[in-house]
Amino acid sequence: MSDRPLDFDALVGDDLEPTERARLLRVHEMLLEAGPPPELTPQLSAPQAPPRANVIALPRRRRGAVLLIAATFVLAVFGAGWLSGAHRNTHVVKTIAMIGPAGAHASLAVLRADSAGNWPMVMKISGLAALPAGQTYALWLTKHGKLEASCGTFTVGEGTTTVNLNAPYKLKEYDGWIVVRSGTSQPLLTTTET
Repeated sequence: MSDRPLDFDALVGDDLEPTERARLLRVHEMLLEAGPPPELTPQLSAPQAPPRANVIALPRRRRGAVLLIAATFVLAVFGAGWLSGAHRNTHVVKTIAMIGPAGAHASLAVLRADSAGNWPMVMKISGLAALPAGQTYALWLTKHGKLEASCGTFTVGEGTTTVNLNAPYKLKEYDGWIVVRSGTSQPLLTTTET
């Protein structure tokens, strides 16, 4: 590199606004005054060797014990999941769509009936307003549009709410599903599918 100072106008050109040119000229003069950076020391200029990892080999006895503990843990987790899943009825027999005003909607998954004739259900509801404390919504089975058999009550929150309900009835005896505010018969969500 030569000792000749760099021409500022050659570096930035002549199309700058006066305030921007003045600011850049000030910075240019400070850089020239500061001079070039110092040379690196030999220790810093030479590439550093990557650090070496210390691998500790486990004796065969410990390796076998670690594998046995890991296998026991995996079997315990699998067994717990299998046992908890064996008590749940997750076979969906039918999914029913329900709609209401202002974009309110729900899907009702009717699960396989248990040996006593209870039909467990999982309902996902969106768009219903949260009610004041102590007030609930109710899911009903209907005949000819009239409330006939309650399948449970629930509350909702922001977004989508998932609730578990139950219908201990012969579903073929009914012709529809309806959601109302508990204590009323005004439909908020309806379907004609059973």
